[in-house]
Amino acid sequence: MPEAALLIVGDGPDASRLRSAARGLDSVVLTGPVAAGELPAHYDAGDVFAMPCRTRRGGLDVEGLGIVYLEASATGLPVVAGESGGAPDAVLADETGTVVDGSHPGPTARALIRLLRDPELAAGMGARGREWVSREWTWDRVSERLDGLLGV
Repeated sequence: MPEAALLIVGDGPDASRLRSAARGLDSVVLTGPVAAGELPAHYDAGDVFAMPCRTRRGGLDVEGLGIVYLEASATGLPVVAGESGGAPDAVLADETGTVVDGSHPGPTARALIRLLRDPELAAGMGARGREWVSREWTWDRVSERLDGLLGV
């Protein structure tokens, strides 16, 4: 996908390594830290959201629920999530996005290429994601599920 661009939002321990690797590449933009109020504009800049997280350190470092997948879905983006911890719970596999083995680049690349080459598929997943988040991830709905779990 030579016309694709990669927008990396946020910061972390690998930021300097990523900046060095992206130096001179016009198709890669690293924003650094972004205020919460600016995040919607960054989601809106994309066609697909990907965070191929992975379980590390012998299972001690896993992704939590993965609120970023829900945020991306709420904006109508299809998502590519890693199969770590609770991340798959924030994606309806093959409906709102794809869950991949984030420890290898191939599955992520194939999922991204598939979505970028098929805008109709991507748009459908994004629309289903937006509807799912709007219906199932409201505070009222989450509270109802918690009450049910607690037997309230």
